Amino acid sequence: MRDHTEIEPSRHYADLISRFCADSIVITDGDGLTEWVNEAFTQMTGFTVDDMAGKKPGVVLQGPETDRDTVVAISKALQKRQPIQTEILNYDKQGVPYWIELRINPVFDDAGRHTHFISAERDVTERKRLEKLNEDRIISDRMRQEERALLSQTSEWLYSAKSLDELLRVVQTAMHTIFPETSGQLYVYSNSRDTLDLMASWGESSTPCDAHMDADSCWGLRRGRVYAYGIRAIEFPCDHHKDHNSPSLCLPIIAHGETIGLMVLEFPGSDQSNKHNIQTELLRQRQDLALLCAEQISLAIANVKLRQELQDQSTRDPLTSLWNRRWLLDSALREINRARPNNAPVSLISLDVDHFKKFNDHHGHDAGDIVLREVGELMTQHFADRFYPCRIGGEEFVVLCPDATLEEAAQAAEKFREAVARHQVSYGRAILPRITVSGGVATFPADGKDVISLLRAADERLYEAKAAGRNAIVRPKPRAGKRKQHKATRSG
Repeated sequence: MRDHTEIEPSRHYADLISRFCADSIVITDGDGLTEWVNEAFTQMTGFTVDDMAGKKPGVVLQGPETDRDTVVAISKALQKRQPIQTEILNYDKQGVPYWIELRINPVFDDAGRHTHFISAERDVTERKRLEKLNEDRIISDRMRQEERALLSQTSEWLYSAKSLDELLRVVQTAMHTIFPETSGQLYVYSNSRDTLDLMASWGESSTPCDAHMDADSCWGLRRGRVYAYGIRAIEFPCDHHKDHNSPSLCLPIIAHGETIGLMVLEFPGSDQSNKHNIQTELLRQRQDLALLCAEQISLAIANVKLRQELQDQSTRDPLTSLWNRRWLLDSALREINRARPNNAPVSLISLDVDHFKKFNDHHGHDAGDIVLREVGELMTQHFADRFYPCRIGGEEFVVLCPDATLEEAAQAAEKFREAVARHQVSYGRAILPRITVSGGVATFPADGKDVISLLRAADERLYEAKAAGRNAIVRPKPRAGKRKQHKATRSG
């Protein structure tokens, strides 16, 4: 039996430890019910000995965000009377969460019987906060790296696009990849600049997007800068934004100082009720990336338009805006090569303005240019569906007719001849004399196996129409023996 003088110092030291130990101490009985806590525990949690007596510490301290797997691991260790060391999220008396480093050891008497558990708890909330902050920073840095890589890839594809259609496909795919949580639309101003036309869309929206929108319906376009809806105390949704419960970004597309369109990003499913939540911060971060994307799209659209203008200058006739000779030769060769394996038809219509030289001499070259422009406009209107009108020089025109038989091309040419004959051309306050055209029709493969042969055959029939009195369309008659005869249709 221990001497009384040995017990007294032990109790004194134990009392000193309970009062001045920085770690909280909890002693429970063999069933895990609290018998005693030190002062550090009360300071950490707000619970006194009386509050905890006869209760299991976990029941009192654990809360909704406490990890269930950790709770199970502690429970299993206690059942097996084994020591355990772990970290766990607890809650103090005011419901404030805090992290502890927990060490639980079973206590046995001299006979080996299990009598108590003693728990030592150290507050590691600040360390966990710093770890979480560092983890978030690492994740954020990784996301920025991935975003920069995607943006770099997108930029490469955007500047490789040769046409607006290719560019729009890149935009759809890239925006859906970079902003998978959004639905979006890209609008571009119409030629009249009174409305914007929907050119591309991506993601799933709760409401269908309009094919056209009024520029005045967007706060971003009115103000000439990005407009974020869903992050300010005072704000108003754009008229084109139908889902007022979801945050959105409206980003004007500006190229060379001119606003050419609008990109809209919507964030469906985001909680807009709390202006200071994580979603709001995410929206601010996505806004920065969206601005970079909008800038890349702006430059790419301007690049495609410039490339298109340069291409048009090389393949379009500047006076009539019809395709030129270079375009005709390339396109006719492509169509013939495509038709050759199946012996499919490709027709050409050769047209010429009658007496154009005399017209120029009598009325001047300005009047002659007006006549050519009027004829070009009529061709654009008349051959709009499946045929391609071209001006190959002077008053000479050719229409490329892919997949058109001789009869189909001849009928189209005859209707055009009639339309020209009915058309009146104004020059100043005067009405110019009536304009007429003559033409000839040729078809692959019957009239030639290549472009030059077809053009020659169509021109020969054009000359026949001129010789027959003009204002006529000549096409070959059905074969009569070995001799080919031509039939002209004319009036006036």
